[in-house]
Amino acid sequence: MAERLSSAPVPEGRIEKLTDGYAVAFDRQFDYPTAHIWDILTNPAKVSRWLGQVTPGWQLGKEYTLDMQGASNSGTVLQLEPRSSLQITWEDELGLESVLEWQVLESDGGALLCFRSRTDSPDFLAEGSAGWQGILNSFASVAAGRDPDPDSTGEWLALRDAYARDFDVSPSMGQVSGTGSDAELVFERWYRAPAEDVEAAVDAVGRRMGMGGQAQLEAADDGEETRIVIRQPVTGSQDQTAALLANWHAALDAVRDQLDGGTTHPNSHRLAALQRFYRSMI
Repeated sequence: MAERLSSAPVPEGRIEKLTDGYAVAFDRQFDYPTAHIWDILTNPAKVSRWLGQVTPGWQLGKEYTLDMQGASNSGTVLQLEPRSSLQITWEDELGLESVLEWQVLESDGGALLCFRSRTDSPDFLAEGSAGWQGILNSFASVAAGRDPDPDSTGEWLALRDAYARDFDVSPSMGQVSGTGSDAELVFERWYRAPAEDVEAAVDAVGRRMGMGGQAQLEAADDGEETRIVIRQPVTGSQDQTAALLANWHAALDAVRDQLDGGTTHPNSHRLAALQRFYRSMI
C-alpha cells in the first residue's frame, strides 16, 4: 500500500513523452477485490472523499462537474465499463484539457489500478504529477477505510521538484517565497535553447507585456537546456501579487512559444483564470 510522503519524496508515477503530447502514468497494486476498488472509484459518496464532489456521478456519455475544495472541473464520461475502466475528459479552471483513464485489473490476488492522464500541453506536468500522486494516496486511504491525511504544501512542492528533475520537465508554477519585506515572487522555467536566446526572449516578451521593473533574471546553460529563475520583490496586496504572478506566468509561456517558433495570442480568459488560481494559492 502507498505510504505517506517523507521529507525526501519519491515520484511513484512517471511522465511519458508521446508523439502527440504527454501522459502521466501511475500503476498501484491493492490487496482488495476489484469490486471494492471499482466502488471507491465510482461511488459518488466515496469519490467525494478522495477526489471531490462529482455531480451527477459518472454516467456514460453524460457531462459532469467536479468540486475539489472550491476548484471546479468539468468534462464528459467517454467510457464506463463496470469493474473494468472509466475514461473521462477533464477541463480545469485554467482551460487545460486532458483525458483521464482508470483501469481496474485483477492482479496477484487483488487489484491493479492503472491511471493515465493524457494532454497535449507541457503546462503543469510536474505540478500535476505531484498532485495526482497525492490524490492516489487519498484513494488508497479511503480503500483501506481511513480518512485521507491532510495535504502539505511543502511536501507537494518538494514532490513537484522531484518529478521535474527525474523526468526533465520544466516547472510551470510560480510562488511567493519569504514574508514581509523579504517576500519575493519566484519562477523557475527550463527551455531547450541557448542562454542568450532565452534571455533575449524574456527581455522582448517582458517589454511587450509590460513586465520587468525590479525583476532579476538568473540563467544557467548546460549546453542542452537553459534553466532560468525570475525573482521580483512583492510589495502589493494579495490581489496585486496574484495578478503579478499570473502576468509572469503568461509571459514565460510566451517565451516558450517564441523560442519554439510560435506566436502567443493574448488570452484574457486564461489570464483571469491564472489570477484566480494564484489568488487561491496565496
